[in-house]
Amino acid sequence: MKWQRSAAASSAGLLMSLLLSSCGSGSLSSASDGVPESPQAPIDPITYSALQNLESALGEQGRAEFKDTFGALQLDPAGRHVILFATDEGRARSLVEAASKKHPGIETSYTAIRKCQYSRGIVDPAIKLIGEAAESNKLPAPVYSAAMFPDGSGIKIATTKAGTTSKDLKDAVAKLVGDIRVSYEESLPIHNLDATATMGAPMK
Repeated sequence: MKWQRSAAASSAGLLMSLLLSSCGSGSLSSASDGVPESPQAPIDPITYSALQNLESALGEQGRAEFKDTFGALQLDPAGRHVILFATDEGRARSLVEAASKKHPGIETSYTAIRKCQYSRGIVDPAIKLIGEAAESNKLPAPVYSAAMFPDGSGIKIATTKAGTTSKDLKDAVAKLVGDIRVSYEESLPIHNLDATATMGAPMK
């Protein structure tokens, strides 16, 4: 799950919206977020398709029966595998088996299981609470987006420069998410051609 600002032209503030992003999407991974990527190497279309099918099948199970252990997925074409981040290795293997039964044609040998700190079952409800609080203007600083780290290590919040060091914001978020690790990054709203803000974009 990912929460981010939506477009708005009201001077009273930006309208918030809650967006669900696919847990099986390759966009979950990014080298800049601390998830290593394999060196680029040619990959044949058949293998790439097999990786995509595996990723989709694992994500389907992770978002349903196994959300208590499923954290994230990273599609790594160059390494020829799909990284499955999970809080428990045994449950992760059961997830892979369930995906194989549901989709007999997938190639599960491409799966690489890695330990993560948090599951979607824990983080998604917390992100929803952050979004609801921001939408209701109940947070002491602007929050542009909130999403799970691509390696399942916590929540990443995009806010203003002042928000990144705001004790009030951190205290308010802590009350919503408990002891889940939260990281704050400076962000600026992106604007449409008519100058209305759309969403926060992390600064480079």
